[in-house]
Amino acid sequence: MSVDWEKYSTRLETRDRAKTPKENGVVSLNVGGIRAVPGQSVLHTPILENRAHTDVLGEKSPEARVLLRRIARWVVNIE
Repeated sequence: MSVDWEKYSTRLETRDRAKTPKENGVVSLNVGGIRAVPGQSVLHTPILENRAHTDVLGEKSPEARVLLRRIARWVVNIE
């Protein structure tokens, strides 16, 4: 799963990188919470176009998806 590190990107910058920004929102996930989900790890992987780019590695099993959803909070709603 590709995410942005809040240290290097604003919420709106993250949303505006979507193919259709107005059809996308942004959720916030605490890195400690992600790492507490079995099988998940976080790795900062900046790319030329996006210094904030970070990967959440690990299989997104149904259980992992439920646990990730529980720690997610909306910070930019879909318009």
